[in-house]
Amino acid sequence: MYATSVITTISFQKRLLLTVLSATCLCASLPSRSLAIVEEEGKVGVEVIAILNTDELGERLRYPSAVMYDKEMDETYVVGGGEGKVIVYGSNFFPTVSLGKGRGADSARGVYINDSSKIYLCQSNSENKPARITSFNAAFFPEKEIVFSSMPEGEKFVPKNMVTGLSGNMYIAGQNTRGLLVLDSEGNFSHWLKPMDKLITENSLVRSLEEGVEELSPELVAMTEAVQDAAQKENSVMNMRDLLPPGLLPSIDENAATFTDQELKPVQVAHVATDSEGHLYVLSEETSKIYVYSHTEEFLFSFGQKGGSTGKMSRPKCLVVDEKKKALYVVDYMRHTILIFDLGGKFMYEFGGMGTGPGWFQYPVGLALNKQGNLIVADLFNQRVQILNIKFEYKFPMFQNPNQEQEAIPSEKELTVPDVKREEGDIFFPEPIYL
Repeated sequence: MYATSVITTISFQKRLLLTVLSATCLCASLPSRSLAIVEEEGKVGVEVIAILNTDELGERLRYPSAVMYDKEMDETYVVGGGEGKVIVYGSNFFPTVSLGKGRGADSARGVYINDSSKIYLCQSNSENKPARITSFNAAFFPEKEIVFSSMPEGEKFVPKNMVTGLSGNMYIAGQNTRGLLVLDSEGNFSHWLKPMDKLITENSLVRSLEEGVEELSPELVAMTEAVQDAAQKENSVMNMRDLLPPGLLPSIDENAATFTDQELKPVQVAHVATDSEGHLYVLSEETSKIYVYSHTEEFLFSFGQKGGSTGKMSRPKCLVVDEKKKALYVVDYMRHTILIFDLGGKFMYEFGGMGTGPGWFQYPVGLALNKQGNLIVADLFNQRVQILNIKFEYKFPMFQNPNQEQEAIPSEKELTVPDVKREEGDIFFPEPIYL
């Protein structure tokens, strides 16, 4: 174990800052040797490239709730709990600088960097300011703030994450509303994009019980037990409630029941991602489904299924598209796993599990991809960010049209959930490996 202190000058073209790397433990932040890939036939190989667990001051990273990657500078942005600051890690995975209160970042929920290196920070309500999106230039100087109180249905809107489309429109997922808020390139209100689906509601649950359905599914029982374990975990952390944003504390999953309302309604959106062709991938934690739109906002198909077993999602929080591997990763907060789908919505694998060793997770919540193709995971309760090299064998459907498993556009007449085929051994639980 050894420490290093480096003074780095970043070019004026990109950032007008001098950053000082505080003494940090190299072994903790950047393993001197990558951990071996755990890989078997028909399973996922996971290689732990690095673990980020200290901030720019050399202190412990506190509850990372979101991650973002800047491909131009090869830097990783991590939203940390507590002070709500954003910590920037260089290409060598060392923390170099943070974006904090001094620059107007005091309640960060998510961060997005566009192709012009402009930084957009999604922020919740703070002591003196409402919920907002703050844009910064590459030198971390604030340029503009976008507030929502005067927008239709924007009175209680709290932004969580965003992307920009090919048209320049901003697509924003938020709390306390249903659907995506769409703004033009200048930050002016354009419209709402609202996926429609059948929802699980308290009224439908009560009605089903009155009709004689008294037993809960085995999956719901298992999920309830997991929630009880999470509640015990919550009680063991003294100041967690003050450090974590709303929605990230383990709680009873109100949407875990198997009873649905037959009426189509707008869904709550947890996350939105895009690809190079402008497709929008809209994730709903409420329905555990992903709704795919074209760059012109034409609905294409949806996929996913709520549940507590392999191939299903309990509380999905974030997704990222890997175009090189033609795959899509989804993080499941309550099951401590990451699911892998192909771009047509077919489930292929999942990996992870609850634990503290490298390759394990405790309530993972955020995902990003770097230019090397490594998966960046915000491992919330382990208070770290893991950089993983994921290897798997692509599963091609035999004698089947890939479109057959895609869900048709929802209508009032019919809305079905695709049948997710699973195989034993799809889930990967690595043996604990200690640095």
